[in-house]
Amino acid sequence: MKRQWYYRGSLKSCNYSCSYCPFSKRAYSRQNIQKDQEAFLRFTDHMVKQQNGGAVQVVPYGEALIYPYYWKGLAALSKSPAIDAVGAQSNFSFPVGQMLAVYQKHGGDMGKLRLWGTFHPEMTSVGQFAQQCHLLEEHGVSYCAGAVGIPQQMEKIRMLRAALPDFVYLWVNKMDGLGRRYTDGEVRDFTEIDGFFLQELKHYRADTAVCADSRFVEADGTMRRCNISRQSLGKFYDGSDGAGERLQSCKKKECGCYLAYCNRKDAAAPFFLPYPAFRIPVYPKALFFDIDGTLVPEGKMRIPERTAQWLAYLAKRCEIFLATSLPLEASKRKLAPVWHMVRGGVFANGGRWRIQRHSGEGGCMDVVVPMETYWLERAKEKGKAYGFTVHVYRKGKDIYKVTLSFRRTKKGMQMLGQKSLVRDLEIPSSCQVLWEGNCMQVTKKGTGKLEGVLEICKEMGYQKGDVMAFGDSENDRAMLEYFSKEG
Repeated sequence: MKRQWYYRGSLKSCNYSCSYCPFSKRAYSRQNIQKDQEAFLRFTDHMVKQQNGGAVQVVPYGEALIYPYYWKGLAALSKSPAIDAVGAQSNFSFPVGQMLAVYQKHGGDMGKLRLWGTFHPEMTSVGQFAQQCHLLEEHGVSYCAGAVGIPQQMEKIRMLRAALPDFVYLWVNKMDGLGRRYTDGEVRDFTEIDGFFLQELKHYRADTAVCADSRFVEADGTMRRCNISRQSLGKFYDGSDGAGERLQSCKKKECGCYLAYCNRKDAAAPFFLPYPAFRIPVYPKALFFDIDGTLVPEGKMRIPERTAQWLAYLAKRCEIFLATSLPLEASKRKLAPVWHMVRGGVFANGGRWRIQRHSGEGGCMDVVVPMETYWLERAKEKGKAYGFTVHVYRKGKDIYKVTLSFRRTKKGMQMLGQKSLVRDLEIPSSCQVLWEGNCMQVTKKGTGKLEGVLEICKEMGYQKGDVMAFGDSENDRAMLEYFSKEG
């Protein structure tokens, strides 16, 4: 994640009059608008002069994009080589052609423009809002659209989803003040519209240790880490970017909205990197998922319905692969409802990898990495004494993984210790041993999740940047670190 800059000026008025919004009740004078204009252009001038890098998102109280000076300021920012993208939150009520002409007149880079549009059913129809979106498409503008997840507005939000192209992300924000939890049916329906709606329902405990290097700047230059933070990082115009300020404990209990939790280094919004602020997802060609603890909760035997629904959403946009220490057969059982969506994956901790090719591509590729097994008889003889059961995984005559499952007391490990047990069982150096829970897993040396994923990438022609990986254990670390690094 790169540095995200947010700007909120003194503007606190809107051309809409939604019943729930306080800013629609405020009348703004010319003096107020002039003050807001001076503050925003001061901000943009300082950003350009200081050559601050990253991306800038305007997050106003009210509607900013009906004013030409915001387009002028965004244009100035977009011309800076240090700034990768610029944008603003809006209700999309502005005259598209007229305002984009202002942006271009001042040298605005259309390729850097990112807009976030909120649909307000009280103030506009689905057709009118969708028409504004189509005009933005005609001008080549990248944007997202969305609405608050009000159950009573479900049908209108569905209609909007149908009115927009599939490639446009339509988000649904959870509704604050609903007074009850969403029903299972409502969650299911909203997730069909927005595959990331479950992300909105999570509780992200505030933690300064995972705060990314974002900056939220107000009209007077006060800097904070995000829109809900109350800790000042100094003044933007004093020449400091706040990097030297030590973050104290956050006074908020949770990162309670998208603009807060998208700034977390623990990748609360991984599909929206490197600039989650714009809420425009970037889908890789392939996704690799660990199973236990990632797709299936620990101790459970099957993927939960909500997770299956999310995976189905992603499968329409990316190829789905697995990276698991489970054997193929166990993986099929745990992911039975979604198995038809899986293109293949790495199984048995790299002892086997598989690609299910599409029709006309040459069928299935199923590769095992056989291991030396002369030690197996000794292991079976020692099993009762040490308290483990031997499980052998094979394809034909080739054995590619052996698991020793210990009873809960882990008697063998207590008696000898892990290294001594490996020696006593005479497991050769050509094998590698991985301990997970109460299991000792043995495969050929040099196998692993990352190694298997790289084999699949080679066969499929994927580059490093084409892939994202997900896991939750030490066994996933090498894979996660490799695909999280740039380059």
